[in-house]
Amino acid sequence: MSDLTLAQFRAAFPAFRASVYPDAVANYRLALANKFFTAPTWADETVRNHAKCLYVAHYLLLGGKDACGQYVGDGAGMTGIVASKSVDGASVSYDNASVSEAGAGFWNSTVFGRELWQLMQVYGAGARQL
Repeated sequence: MSDLTLAQFRAAFPAFRASVYPDAVANYRLALANKFFTAPTWADETVRNHAKCLYVAHYLLLGGKDACGQYVGDGAGMTGIVASKSVDGASVSYDNASVSEAGAGFWNSTVFGRELWQLMQVYGAGARQL
């Protein structure tokens, strides 16, 4: 069993490029993912590596704010039905309840977290204890 590398993560999720999400931050989350998602629970390496990528993407997206609190990147992964918008202030809000997973809490914050939550449900309670 080999650990997922940063190059593999960036190849699988190219939106998380180094110019927006620095290597040091991505490597930190990747190191955690490599510890949390292990072979006993996630026996299939392809599924295990995908779960690791989802975990890293979820945290990078949530942590991807600049010093002024503005999201960096293109907002990929933030989803929901548009509930309200404003033209002059360029504001938009989403109804996330329509795309939320029941009981997922924090993992509902991004599309990556929701997919990871679904995988954790499939693979059982051991993986849910992250």
